[in-house]
Amino acid sequence: MDQIAKVLREATGLLGRPQRILPLIQKLAADNLRIAFEQRNLYTYASAKRSSQDSLRSSIHWILDAQSSDGGIAAYYSLLTGYSQSYPEVTGYIIPTLYDFANLDFVGPASAHAAFARVAGDGRAISAAEHATDWLLSLQMPNGAFPAGLYEKDLHGKDLSPSAFNTGQILQGLVRAHRETDRPEILCSALAAGDWLIKMQQPDGSWSGPSAYQNTAHTYYSMVAWALAELSERTGERRYTLAAEKNLNWVLSLFNPSGWIEGINLQGHPIYLHFIAYVLQGVLECASLRRRSDAIDAVSKSAWILLRKFEAHKFLAGAYDADFTHGRRFACLTGNAQMSCIWLRLYELTGDVRYLNAALKMNEMLKQTIPSGATPGIAGGVSGSYPIWGRYQPLRYISWGCKFFADALLLEMRLTRSLAQLATEALPCAS
Repeated sequence: MDQIAKVLREATGLLGRPQRILPLIQKLAADNLRIAFEQRNLYTYASAKRSSQDSLRSSIHWILDAQSSDGGIAAYYSLLTGYSQSYPEVTGYIIPTLYDFANLDFVGPASAHAAFARVAGDGRAISAAEHATDWLLSLQMPNGAFPAGLYEKDLHGKDLSPSAFNTGQILQGLVRAHRETDRPEILCSALAAGDWLIKMQQPDGSWSGPSAYQNTAHTYYSMVAWALAELSERTGERRYTLAAEKNLNWVLSLFNPSGWIEGINLQGHPIYLHFIAYVLQGVLECASLRRRSDAIDAVSKSAWILLRKFEAHKFLAGAYDADFTHGRRFACLTGNAQMSCIWLRLYELTGDVRYLNAALKMNEMLKQTIPSGATPGIAGGVSGSYPIWGRYQPLRYISWGCKFFADALLLEMRLTRSLAQLATEALPCAS
């Protein structure tokens, strides 16, 4: 209910912002018309008639537009209130996406390449990543942690709460920033964050207590284990390896034979697909770094169940009950994008082309939900829910949705290019 209460509070100020009323009405009407004409499903995976390159470029544009002058990236753009404050957690894990985009070896028509280069080639993505990194360094607490919640400019006299999840997500960005720049102060910050996470880790491998959301252990903190595994790879320090493996083992103990994962533990919320995907993505990437085939197999089972649901219904529910039952009739677009990432990585790790097939269909579906045009905050944005009034982040375009959608497209482009290259190499030479 807290999300609905937030939207109602935002709506009270809407009459004072008449410039927001028209975009809101237009979006609600568009979603209503679309649902009316799509009798079976919220959307179909027919071709979006929009290239992945173009969709990726518009998604990155959304992120760049959402970056404030201090370097932080807004959590969301609300149809009711506009851009939110900067969000340290999401700013952290957007950094690798910006570098991946900037480093992308674009292949395509010259005209498209020129448009693409206006974002990638002129260094805007790299500049944005560096600006975001510097901002995050300024926010780190003396104990190495990063604070919870949205950024508040006036911190005088405020009691900041350190957050294990936010620290882990920001750590992911710091590790990538150090790999790209080799700046020693970034490594010092990453080490301090990693050491604080180890200090806060419980004997069973979880994070709970005051540094955890709702003071409870969550299996989706596998994303923190992934960040620690990356820090271990970067530094060679075994203490981070042990902490990552410890959490990985705890999370795996909560995978059921059915493929369902216990311990997501969101009090007062349904179990959104976004958080299910968080668990799977964190475990999969940590397992890949640690060469844990048992963990990859566990993720494969859960991911396959969701793949079959997607193939059968052309739809993934925005939230589920235990054992993937009672799916809610809205889509969580961020969770969809994350599942595309997971399927693409499983294809890369296992060679099973069925994962690639499902991910390509999912990306086509997602492309159809992305607004075009030139309105900042809306164009290129990924809404929390589809339709936009659905329960997850209603009436908002969210920065982490753009991040995971961009990640899915970047993976698609890299893997399909590799597949095309293999096919070309397999052709017989002309005589």
